Amino acid sequence: MEPHLPIPAKSMPEPHLIVLRHGRSVANDQGVIASRLEHAGEAYGLTSSGRDQLRRSVQDALSQGSLRAPFSLLCSPLLRARESAEVAAGLLGVAPSVDERLAERDFGALELGPDTEYARVWEADREDPTHRRWGVESVVDVLRRAGSVVEDHASRGDVATVLLVTHGDVASTLLCASEGIRLGLHREVGALETAELRALASARVARDNIISSIWAARVAP
Repeated sequence: MEPHLPIPAKSMPEPHLIVLRHGRSVANDQGVIASRLEHAGEAYGLTSSGRDQLRRSVQDALSQGSLRAPFSLLCSPLLRARESAEVAAGLLGVAPSVDERLAERDFGALELGPDTEYARVWEADREDPTHRRWGVESVVDVLRRAGSVVEDHASRGDVATVLLVTHGDVASTLLCASEGIRLGLHREVGALETAELRALASARVARDNIISSIWAARVAP
């Protein structure tokens, strides 16, 4: 009698990595920069319209097949992102996990100032994605921490979709790097509206391009 050979476990294909910008928040309504946990950890949450945006966005993605179960749901620790993840969780049937690496870009001395100051930062980004003018976290530094989330989840075989609930510059940086495009163009490539979601390049391509983008920025003259 021949021995029974073990049946290999059926592995899932690499997961779809999707970034979701939080819904419209009180900070958006007030036109204020609120990037730090000390200011936005328990304040500047979603508006009622922001919750509606999130619900529509996730429902549309589900109906179009862009979000496929089983899911993993990760979010920034800031209130507006946690509340956005809770809305998504109610539709996806999965509990969110907070990951500090998805937190908003630190806008340094511009914190709690008018959001019209973003334009100055983005102009400087185009010239040099390693800059830290006004004490702002550089695009490369954002990519190092947020990109490590992608690295951690790119090879998962237990989920079909990894949804990353984060903020505008974090999302645009990940989207830009995942496509292998120069980081200084992150706003042109990956700027999202509130509650907008978009897929990164395939998980392994995204991971490899993110690593390459960090290296390229480090060695650029």
